[in-house]
Amino acid sequence: MAVDLPALTQDARLSYVLSCWQRWRDVHVWPAREDIDPLDLKTLLPNLFLLESIDSGRRFRFLLAGRIVRQNLGFELSQRHLDELFSGEQLAQAEKPYRQVIAGQGHYAVQHWLQRDRPVMEFRRLLLPLATDRQHIDGILGYGLYERLDGNADSPVDHLNDPVSITMLAAHSVAL
Repeated sequence: MAVDLPALTQDARLSYVLSCWQRWRDVHVWPAREDIDPLDLKTLLPNLFLLESIDSGRRFRFLLAGRIVRQNLGFELSQRHLDELFSGEQLAQAEKPYRQVIAGQGHYAVQHWLQRDRPVMEFRRLLLPLATDRQHIDGILGYGLYERLDGNADSPVDHLNDPVSITMLAAHSVAL
């Protein structure tokens, strides 16, 4: 695997998730959800989320979201579709990296979330492919790191009542 992303490998948590994914992949083309060993990720589970691709990537549904993910968003993501959370151009931008992953590439991004033009969160995300049959990608393993920028570390960002705009600071493909 050729990953030439210093920011990805410098963060021990992101590097660890990537190394686990590589081990789960083992001799298969892609790892399946059942290959994920929760013991590998015991301390990282709160930041994990899983999505499934529906209709060959026309839609994406969150299967589960860890405690830290839910805490920072302020609502349950599980069983929600991406198009329930975004629409229009924001949906197109949100779906783009997920489509890249189901096409066979990993994705790493750094974003600032803004409310009323004020940065409230820095979000770093790693997305990796999963395949039920270990051949055809139909799922995504995600890992997110959140850092509040507005001093409100204990309160979620209210996406539903006070919409967030997302500024992409960096986005990189991860060769797998």
